[in-house]
Amino acid sequence: MTVRRADWRTARSLAHEAGLERRGPTESVALDAAAGRTLADDLVALAPVPGVDVSAMDGWAVAGDGPWTVGDPIVAGPRADDDLLTPGSARPVTTGSAVPDGTDRVLRSESGRVDRDLLRVTADEPVDPPRHVRPAGEEARPGDLVVAAGARLTPPRIAAAALCGRDDVPVVVRPRVALAVLGDEVVGRGVPAPGAVRDVFSVPVPEVLRALGAEPVGGDRVPDDLDATVQALDRDDVALVVTTGGTAHGPTDHVRTALARLGADLVVDGTAMRPGQPLLVARRGGTLYLCLPGNPMAALVGLVVVGTPLVDGLLGRRPAPPGVVTLAVDVPHPRPGVLVQAYRATAHGAVPCARQSSAMLRGLADADGLLVVPEGGAGAGDVVPALALPW
Repeated sequence: MTVRRADWRTARSLAHEAGLERRGPTESVALDAAAGRTLADDLVALAPVPGVDVSAMDGWAVAGDGPWTVGDPIVAGPRADDDLLTPGSARPVTTGSAVPDGTDRVLRSESGRVDRDLLRVTADEPVDPPRHVRPAGEEARPGDLVVAAGARLTPPRIAAAALCGRDDVPVVVRPRVALAVLGDEVVGRGVPAPGAVRDVFSVPVPEVLRALGAEPVGGDRVPDDLDATVQALDRDDVALVVTTGGTAHGPTDHVRTALARLGADLVVDGTAMRPGQPLLVARRGGTLYLCLPGNPMAALVGLVVVGTPLVDGLLGRRPAPPGVVTLAVDVPHPRPGVLVQAYRATAHGAVPCARQSSAMLRGLADADGLLVVPEGGAGAGDVVPALALPW
């Protein structure tokens, strides 16, 4: 089924679903190579964390009521099976060290004083003083879910995996993405001649895709020719083809015809969103197509709004839900569909950036995020949806 002029939320949902249907294979990687990767399967604890009761404070492990006779310090590392603390005794301990069996609690270093090998309490304590002992399995027990499948592996999640005994983790293979920049007028170097435009996509778009978790595999500039467009789109060696330009209905816009010739099915045929109306999402076999408009702002807005959930789907991730911002100024929008605006965050709320028509880039280059203005506009103090930028 093709959805024409999809609203922005529907376009995001359809793109994500299309990606999920083509989620890639998995591989196992060591923890030192896991940062930024997407977890393929639920990660469960292999052992209790902590493995034994440990001290939560620097001080003394004590048994029974004081004063206590002080013994040898507890050495960090594996605890001996026969390590036992008898009533009336104490041993110095540091935070995180295993406490012996028989430990009733840990007396904090600032709450006690040793005189002639005898430990006494020197500070007022509650009638029922805290134990200051982390019990075995407090953080996780064997089989507990530590990180759910589909999560991006951040440094804390990698640390949690290590804490639970993992040396490697299953991740989704990064989807390979090819870029095709369409248009006779596009040039790769220097100041463009009158009528030409500089290629502003071949460097930034792969970087955005890489930040989203994909693997860019090169890009081509393609002339305004149907056969050349078909050839650029005819890729079965990648999970996603991203194109810029050629999505409108002019005499040199060949993307729709090329997709039809290849037997691709349109999923999204245009959006009710400005900029970015001519955006397309299509699929053929194991390959998806994200066809962006040729205007720079329109293309990058489409890449953020629709491309982000599409790549999330290919990786088996749930897309982050849109946030919200409060407008500091009125933003009129009398035209149909929503208006997507780059904005700066100020102490008074979100303010749209200057110079951000569909053909401009400077506003987006200065932005803190994207906000979505409903049809009819919004006023100062109104709360509107907002999307984070992946750079």
